[in-house]
Amino acid sequence: MSSDPARRLAAATDRVCHLLWLLGRQEPEIIRLVEKRRSQGYAHYLTSRLGRLPEDRWTALVRVVPSSLVDHLMPRCRELDPPHYVLEVIEAAGAALRRLHPTAPPAALARLARGGPVEGELAQSWAALDAPSDPHQAAVVDSMVLREERAHLHYAAAAEHDFSDLQLLLLNAAWRGRPPGPTGALFRWPEAEVEGALLALRERGLMEDPVQLTSDGRRLREALEVATDRRARAALANRGIGELEPMVGELDLLLDA
Repeated sequence: MSSDPARRLAAATDRVCHLLWLLGRQEPEIIRLVEKRRSQGYAHYLTSRLGRLPEDRWTALVRVVPSSLVDHLMPRCRELDPPHYVLEVIEAAGAALRRLHPTAPPAALARLARGGPVEGELAQSWAALDAPSDPHQAAVVDSMVLREERAHLHYAAAAEHDFSDLQLLLLNAAWRGRPPGPTGALFRWPEAEVEGALLALRERGLMEDPVQLTSDGRRLREALEVATDRRARAALANRGIGELEPMVGELDLLLDA
């Protein structure tokens, strides 16, 4: 685990946020929900993450999937009643968190997420939710605020290097040791667009066959993470958060990380 408190905070909140979906984790509470609502797959992912935003903002803010997928799924997402569906997902994820972590979540999580205005439209939409009275549901909402704020700050850092959303997705996959091509296919990007993005990364000297990062690519990607950490610490400082280290220390054991 990184020693940087901003990165440790990101790791802890990611673990909570992934209770919401069926990407990596397969929690029975979420499985029961999507079976009941017949919302399996990307309709669930899009609606549960973006469902408090106007429809015309979904494509711009989800970023990891192409606009064609959002357009294709929007009628189904609309049928789910997005604002209400978000509340259903929070309830299910809160139940999963309570089962996995029965004690009350650390109070530091609420202080970090609700100490003042947050950056980024998607993070702000989650911050605008009233804190649920159930502490585990509240921890899910607060984790989403912090996760989406960091995502916004990460894209801002990456914008300084002129990456497209797809190029950044593939760069991140390679940095995490995942095959970038299949990652692009997982998020339903057309094969030709994935190949074009990989070619652009290779032409910049950031990736080499067989689609792995060059030393320059690894250095740049790590620099992006450092820049994101710096922006995250500044955002928390703007909310009056002083000593980040002890607050993040309360979160380190969340979900037995």
